[in-house]
Amino acid sequence: MFPLKRMLSLREAAEHLGITLLRLRSLRLVGAGPHAAMRNKGGVMFRIEDLDEYVDSLYRRASISHTEQARHRNEWRGRIAAVPEDARTGLTDSFMQIVTRDELLEKGASRGFRLLFLGGLCLIFLSHTPLIWRL
Repeated sequence: MFPLKRMLSLREAAEHLGITLLRLRSLRLVGAGPHAAMRNKGGVMFRIEDLDEYVDSLYRRASISHTEQARHRNEWRGRIAAVPEDARTGLTDSFMQIVTRDELLEKGASRGFRLLFLGGLCLIFLSHTPLIWRL
């Protein structure tokens, strides 16, 4: 197969995973989600193998067997294939929405707490700066 045929854009990757585009962007923002293979003129591209590996890791984390995973993913692909391409934007896989939400909260919370901690330190530092007192 031609190498670029195995690459998906951000929108196509979200559709392949069964999550919303906003969820995939949020996962990338907090450093979670599937590994992006390359940037293509400002856009992000994903390998299908990386997306499938990410899905497999989520199913393993939820302690779901490979046979159940294969059944569920084939059902999802069949559901997607039955819908015309222009109407696929609102379709999501409920299981993938749940597990990616959990991953987003897990990774995002730790980053958010770090950001709040550093912001608090900056606030303490600036509150003791004489320059601020003159304002």
